[in-house]
Amino acid sequence: MIYLIFISIIKAVVVWFIITYLGTNLVGMIGRGFLEQPLATDSNLDFLKDEVNKWNRAGKFTTALSIVATLAICFFIYRWLGILFLIPILLIMIGRIPDLFWEVRVLPKELGVPYPVPKHLIRQEIKSQNRGTKNIFFGALIWIALIVLFFAFFTH
Repeated sequence: MIYLIFISIIKAVVVWFIITYLGTNLVGMIGRGFLEQPLATDSNLDFLKDEVNKWNRAGKFTTALSIVATLAICFFIYRWLGILFLIPILLIMIGRIPDLFWEVRVLPKELGVPYPVPKHLIRQEIKSQNRGTKNIFFGALIWIALIVLFFAFFTH
């Protein structure tokens, strides 16, 4: 019994790191696709208009591809492993949404800089504002996902 608990903890932690990485990146690509403003084609030069249009189309394609990949991953996880393995993925993705919104929409306005905000400024603002306590519920979802993963491996 102790061996099963120990193995379940190790599996849960390893899988938790993997789905945290994948889940936050997938929701980041989807969220940025919906939250970012498309580039404006105000330029007078025709070749720049074409490049901006290509860039905007590529962004829409990336967003659509990310949605399809996320849905496919969720479907296959549910189909092969069950709901207890799907719930942590969804919790981690939901937990990322408020920080993504802050990073894409709120922070550029607060700093008065255009999006994308350089990473060093994001890190500096996170440290100065103590952002960890602002979204305690959504931060807790990521840790709840670890507990659900443990139960999933323990009962699987």
